[in-house]
Amino acid sequence: MDQLAQVGVHLLEALFFVGLAGSAGVVLLSFVEDLHELFQSDERS
Repeated sequence: MDQLAQVGVHLLEALFFVGLAGSAGVVLLSFVEDLHELFQSDERS
């Protein structure tokens, strides 16, 4: 039973770090898109 708990903990750790990396990627992409929108000229108006 102890080994099963250890496998579960390692699986949860891996999922946590994958989620953390994914969230960082989304934040980075949003930041880049916001910068692009901020510095683009307002020729559409």
